Amino acid sequence: MDQTPNLQLPYIAPSQAQKHVTHNEAIRALDVLVQLCVVSRMLTEPPAEPQEGNRYCIASGATGAWRGKDGCIAAWQDGAWAFFQPRDGWRAWIVAETSLAVFSQGQWTDCRPATNPVDRVGIHAQADDTNRLCVKSPASLFDHAGSGHQLKINKAGDQQLASILFQSDYQGRVEIGTIWNRNFSVKASIDGKDWRDIMLADSGSGTVQFPGGIVQPRIGKKLSGLIFLPDGGGTAVLEPATGSAVCASVSADLLSLKGKAAAGIFASGMRGSAMIRIWNTAKSPAQSAWVKWDTAADQLQVSNPAHIRSWAAGDAIQTSDPANQTVALDLSPLMQKQLGGAFPQDGVLLGNSAGGDVTLSCPMVSPVSSSNLLIFKAEERRRFNLIGIYG
Repeated sequence: MDQTPNLQLPYIAPSQAQKHVTHNEAIRALDVLVQLCVVSRMLTEPPAEPQEGNRYCIASGATGAWRGKDGCIAAWQDGAWAFFQPRDGWRAWIVAETSLAVFSQGQWTDCRPATNPVDRVGIHAQADDTNRLCVKSPASLFDHAGSGHQLKINKAGDQQLASILFQSDYQGRVEIGTIWNRNFSVKASIDGKDWRDIMLADSGSGTVQFPGGIVQPRIGKKLSGLIFLPDGGGTAVLEPATGSAVCASVSADLLSLKGKAAAGIFASGMRGSAMIRIWNTAKSPAQSAWVKWDTAADQLQVSNPAHIRSWAAGDAIQTSDPANQTVALDLSPLMQKQLGGAFPQDGVLLGNSAGGDVTLSCPMVSPVSSSNLLIFKAEERRRFNLIGIYG
């Protein structure tokens, strides 16, 4: 064997004269092939004024001094062309294209690193273990191949997270998606910590909720719609009687009244559906507590036992506020029962057989629930059916 098997570099034979000639020939070949960098791979004929050491991948259909050397590497050395036949797997940097090519099956083809799969991809940004694909760019385009394009975000199960998070200075501002359930929602935050539901779409029924309400764009005021009660107001009865009673005993959150007087404070239709503010006028100044009637006939349950801790048997109880002569009702128990949740209602629609329907505004926030209060004048004696709630 007088040549190396891969680059065909000449060996120096034993007792060979002028060994430097063979040695220099091998070095000249190495100078061409090691760290191979060619000017172009598109030429079919030699350039008119080649530079010493320039190398080319000869294109198909070569002519002139390159005739018959298609696919070979041509190097201009010492004023003449030297040709080298590439082998499969050789790589060359193409200066004119700023790209890497590999010789395979008789031709030079682009050499691109495999991208399926890779652990991370960063485009003008540093990807990490959480953000394994990271792109820093003025815009990103997901174009169609055919008639359309579909972007998919998959999660392991309904109780997991699949969403798009919009940030400002890397703090969350808006999030949309199926967030820890199967329903579609839109949330917003002012600081990335406290979030508010903007829209909730039920995946089963298709119904949509706007928990914060809808604002009229011209005046900036929240629009209010009438929500009819499921029973049409047949069982929700409000009777703001200015009842009075005497305290019989106090036990934790239960207030017992003498003479089974709970019915004098609550109409029968209000039992279990409303809370009412009562006043202990035996105290100075008068003390108040919020109570509901869904226990024994002579007992009221207090929302906060601390409010009646100092109350005692014999204290006088009344429903009207001694300061402004009004009666306050909290409808949150009814809202929970018939509408599935309490909310700050704008008003209520009441029905009265004697005087027709009445709409009352509810601007005052309840201190004991997430609803607003319904206020009656103390002299009100009419009996109402609650038809609907504005919210």
